Amino acid sequence: MSAFTQYLPSALPPPPVLLARGDAFFVRRVALVEGEPLEAQVTLALEGMAPFPPDQLYHGYLPAADGRSALVFAAFRRRFDALDTDLWETAALVTPDFVPLLVVRPAGAGVTLHSAEGRLTALGWVEGEDLPSAVIVRAGGPEQAAALLDEVRTRSGLAADVEIRELAGEFLLTASGEGGFTVFEGERLVAPLPLAWTAGADVRDPEFLAARRRAGVRDHWLWRGLLGAAAILALAAFLQVGSGGFGLLTRGREAQVAAQKPVVAQIDAAQMLANRIAELSEKRLMPFEMMAMINPARPESVVFQRLVTRGLLGLEVEAQAVNPEDVGAYANALKALPALASVQTREVRARDGVTSFILALEFKADGLKKGGAL
Repeated sequence: MSAFTQYLPSALPPPPVLLARGDAFFVRRVALVEGEPLEAQVTLALEGMAPFPPDQLYHGYLPAADGRSALVFAAFRRRFDALDTDLWETAALVTPDFVPLLVVRPAGAGVTLHSAEGRLTALGWVEGEDLPSAVIVRAGGPEQAAALLDEVRTRSGLAADVEIRELAGEFLLTASGEGGFTVFEGERLVAPLPLAWTAGADVRDPEFLAARRRAGVRDHWLWRGLLGAAAILALAAFLQVGSGGFGLLTRGREAQVAAQKPVVAQIDAAQMLANRIAELSEKRLMPFEMMAMINPARPESVVFQRLVTRGLLGLEVEAQAVNPEDVGAYANALKALPALASVQTREVRARDGVTSFILALEFKADGLKKGGAL
């Protein structure tokens, strides 16, 4: 660690994830109607299952991947004292302690049995389902395991010989950033908690959670605004220093340009003179050469009336033809000439047995070299 970085404040640890004791909750698997609001269906299910109204319960839910069912869990609020709930205010997530066990399941149908801290947790799994059919948590030791297994098999509709997976370690949840959570068995990483579960797994009051989310969004944007302001100030300072150095460099360049300006003016004058001489010697109008190149292909019925040059390479011919078919034949013959870049026929009019038309011709630059000799 350098002498500077040791004085920088260390990053704050992420908020803890608290696991409430699972034996305080009753758990049910409820069916859902696709397309209907999930939280409203969970609240309606709680009103039918619990002896207390939902506002007197700590409750949560975990939706199935297919959206057709959810695992709903709830506990009477008075089962948790003020010492427990005071710690909940700063937690990233508060959920029953059996939720981390849901990521550890048998390969097919079976039962997961977990024992820790004087409690037994049994989860009954039906093959092909991503949520258990039954979750039972009892206070007690190994002597109650057989009765608990019989109960969970009965409630899940499982056979007596299904696979039983026994677990004994401590399963924890930790915040993993981006709103996700990760399951650990002791210090061993097990699996991430499905993101679809994070919204409903928290058992705290919904209004409290909504206020926390709003505060989190506000703090996030305040922090980004502070970082943006600091970046703008740093950029302004950098530009200020850079502008001073650039000004010195610019003044030096301006002095160098001013010193070379007379030499550049002489070079420009010489170049302009050379270009003018080349233009006068090479770039001249050659209407007679143009007419000589297009005349051999002219049918006998076509008579030139007027020729006008359009620039150095353009020629406009006003002509008449006694035979209308000779107009198209003449245009096609001109298009075949290698010296012509384009041939256009326009304003074709027939009157009194005579067809008048205009040919717009564009010659290639190298087609008129040496007086039109190709």
